[in-house]
Amino acid sequence: MEVETEQPARPLGERAADFFDRAEKVYLRVLRATVLIIATFLILYTLYLAISGLYRVVQSPASVKEAVANVTANEIVDAEDVSVEAAVANKASAVDKERQKYYGEFVKRYYALFQSRFEPFRQAEDKTLSSDEFDDSFVKSDVRLQAATSGEVNFEKDRADLEALFATMSAAAAEPKTAERLKRYKAAKKVAVKREVRKTRTEYRRGWNSYSTSCENWYYSPYGCAESRAVEVPYTDTVTAMEFPQGTQSHSQIFRAMQDKYFALLDQRRRDNTAEAESNRLKIVEGNIQGKIDLGTALRIFGAFLALMFFFLLIAIERHQRRIAAVLPDGADAAT
Repeated sequence: MEVETEQPARPLGERAADFFDRAEKVYLRVLRATVLIIATFLILYTLYLAISGLYRVVQSPASVKEAVANVTANEIVDAEDVSVEAAVANKASAVDKERQKYYGEFVKRYYALFQSRFEPFRQAEDKTLSSDEFDDSFVKSDVRLQAATSGEVNFEKDRADLEALFATMSAAAAEPKTAERLKRYKAAKKVAVKREVRKTRTEYRRGWNSYSTSCENWYYSPYGCAESRAVEVPYTDTVTAMEFPQGTQSHSQIFRAMQDKYFALLDQRRRDNTAEAESNRLKIVEGNIQGKIDLGTALRIFGAFLALMFFFLLIAIERHQRRIAAVLPDGADAAT
């Protein structure tokens, strides 16, 4: 018959020591896992900051090129003339023969386009423009030559603009919508249009002027004299004029409107492109600054990562020492 022997109860201090040992092992495991997770996050974030910061730093504002502005024929075929011609003063200056030759040849080509595509739709009462009159009205080659000679405008850029204008106007002249507008003008008849116009007329009215001394006894009460004075009186008059139906414009007005719209769109798009390019350059400059900040942050985070790894190394050494202590016999432990 076996007799079960009860093991003597362990002292409270020993049980407490075992509890704290187990708690310490759990704590070290949790701490080890936490350090690994944080370290992984730090190294990944450091890599992201380093790559993005380096990319921003190497970007150059000079790499941003302004987009080339252009206008298509479809955008100017519906233009209507609302311009008022302004006189331009002629200024004498030295003339470059090559530039003068180019402007003269361009006027010939542009005038030929006007004659072949727009002039056939002229009405009998419309004035026939000569080459010089066409130049003064639509090209102003003398003004362009003066500006190019004085350096006010770049000749190569102006020439490119004129060539693009010629190509776009040629394409627009061939559009069905342009032909429809020209034919409508050719067939249009003037009709009587009545309008009410506000005018003024001068009327003379007699009244008392207390400050007048032009009569006898002006110094007796009531002081002053009776006199007549001119008064502008507004009135409305009905004026009848022979005009084309509303929305009908002449061949030269259509030509001018298309040209004016071309240059208006071209100028607007150039301003937009310049603003966009400048905005992109500023973004790159800001990116350069932010990139340097990111690189500095990446270095600091990497330093924190190394410190954390050192802490993790201490934890690993502690775990390793505990494992060695657990397998060594008491004698070996005592000998050490």
